[in-house]
Amino acid sequence: MYLNRLEGLMKENRHTQKNVADILGLSSYGFRLKLKGKNEFKASEIKKISKLYNVSADYFFSDEVAKIAIKEERGNK
Repeated sequence: MYLNRLEGLMKENRHTQKNVADILGLSSYGFRLKLKGKNEFKASEIKKISKLYNVSADYFFSDEVAKIAIKEERGNK
């Protein structure tokens, strides 16, 4: 899941939730909701996170996109 990958990068880089929330222009509470999966990240936030950690957006979503594609393919049969 992409949230685990984000949390892993935060830990590796010793970034707190507040650090990343500030970079994204979010409150700590708002960022926490997104980390828990209660709210979704906006495309602009994903872009900032990707730039911060020098990874592509695919790094976060490759598994999720594959799962969605498989579900859609099964639904079309």
